[in-house]
Amino acid sequence: MMTIKLYDTDSHIQQFSAVVISCEEREDRRSGQVFYIVELDQTAFFAEGGGQAADRGTIIDLSGAVHAVLDVQEIKEHIYHKLEAPLTVGEKVIGQIDWAFRFDNMQQHSGEHILSGLCYAWKGYHNVGFHLGEEFTTIDFDGPLTAEEIKELEYQANQVVYRNIPITVSYPSAQELAEMDYRSKKELTGRVRIVKVGDYDLCACCAPHVMLTGEIGLIKVIRFENYKGGVRLTILCGSRAVRDYQKKNDLVYQVAAGFSTKPEKIEDVLEKQAKELEDLKAHTLAINQTLIRLKARQLIRQAKEEDGSVRFVEDLLDPVAVRSLVNHLTEQVPGHVVCLIPKKEPGEFGYIAASATEDVRNIAASLKDRFGARGGGSAKMVQGSVKGTAEEILKEI
Repeated sequence: MMTIKLYDTDSHIQQFSAVVISCEEREDRRSGQVFYIVELDQTAFFAEGGGQAADRGTIIDLSGAVHAVLDVQEIKEHIYHKLEAPLTVGEKVIGQIDWAFRFDNMQQHSGEHILSGLCYAWKGYHNVGFHLGEEFTTIDFDGPLTAEEIKELEYQANQVVYRNIPITVSYPSAQELAEMDYRSKKELTGRVRIVKVGDYDLCACCAPHVMLTGEIGLIKVIRFENYKGGVRLTILCGSRAVRDYQKKNDLVYQVAAGFSTKPEKIEDVLEKQAKELEDLKAHTLAINQTLIRLKARQLIRQAKEEDGSVRFVEDLLDPVAVRSLVNHLTEQVPGHVVCLIPKKEPGEFGYIAASATEDVRNIAASLKDRFGARGGGSAKMVQGSVKGTAEEILKEI
């Protein structure tokens, strides 16, 4: 006899009574921990399947002991509950569903059905991947959608919610099934459970769903991406969508307060900030070019007065400008160019060594031997990091 699935006829059942049919002791091969696999004559616990996790909850035995349901699995239409302690075969027990978890899953799954049914009717795309996680739900369609098309799909899905249409479950005969245009990811045999959402979706599905579409609440697509030639949607439904909106709404007001503006004016402020940033970058570039020329003149003059090489510390220019300065100096001096760039921690430096005439890998080797420096590069240029005082490091080169 297969296990009677109480959620088939009442997806909102939260507590039920049942008789223990079997209880087997098992041992986890990895941890050695003992657990028990219990089958009941009937259950309201949904077993893991179809991209959805198993229900959570407890089972209370005749003594009043409460047993947490650790997992629920279905094998050949028999449903097995994983517990930490045994139950007595033949005793009557009470099952208690974690209703908040169950209802949240039903909201997500029913919302997915509506989106998938609408997409199939509109574009002919199939839902080829579905995962209902604790934070997000993802749907994979086997065809592309533009951002505007996704907005329209989302809008139409919420219209179905507003109409508060019944969601029904049936087990059609083989003949009836053959005449149905229902969605399914694989070929099915035996009894097929069909979930129907008005005229909007007809799908083979094993999971419990809300009774009316109005129970789903808001359906929101929060992210989409190209995936295997199609598109992956990340969605939130019901309470998850509300919490997400609250979080993002709070963030919008925090950003607005930071800019001393109204939320509806943030876009204008950000555009102004972006323009000012571009102007600032251009101004900084001009300053850097001027500074590079001034520093280069000074350092080239110093090289001529000494041994033809340049050794210096640079803590003002940005990394791109430093590279530009080093490249310019390399073209102008006969020896080598070594620049130390101070890091946040005192005594730590990044370094660049370059030359058009010398093999600067010798400099890198010397810094490694003396200071444990790290880095690498070519004969013309090496880069890395080194610890010590600037005076000691430059003296070594």
